[in-house]
Amino acid sequence: MALIGYMEGTDPNLLSSLCAQGNDTAPLGNGSDGHGKYIAHITASDEIDLVIAYLHKLISVSGMENVSIDDRLFACRRHDIPVLIVVPDEYKQGARSRMEESREYVDLVAPEQLEGKVKELLK
Repeated sequence: MALIGYMEGTDPNLLSSLCAQGNDTAPLGNGSDGHGKYIAHITASDEIDLVIAYLHKLISVSGMENVSIDDRLFACRRHDIPVLIVVPDEYKQGARSRMEESREYVDLVAPEQLEGKVKELLK
């Protein structure tokens, strides 16, 4: 079915549910967490259909202050991979203000709406 790239912190119950429905998952990292393939290095050959990330995993981290959210999501935009960034509703505007090129590309989704949005995109 689909290959879902996810960053550390993604709800394991959601990931298990998606796998039980026939999907696969692939861990992605922010360049400093060592969690999986660096999200900025995704290629078309990875065949990722969707990326799930929590906002805090995309914000610049110590030692990588010059790497923006847009830098980290460049490969997703380039390869037309939908990105869901998990952030509570009341902070969505603040999250968008931290992006430039990615602002209109990503979907910001509240944690309680994540599973429904994933299923909608995978149809």
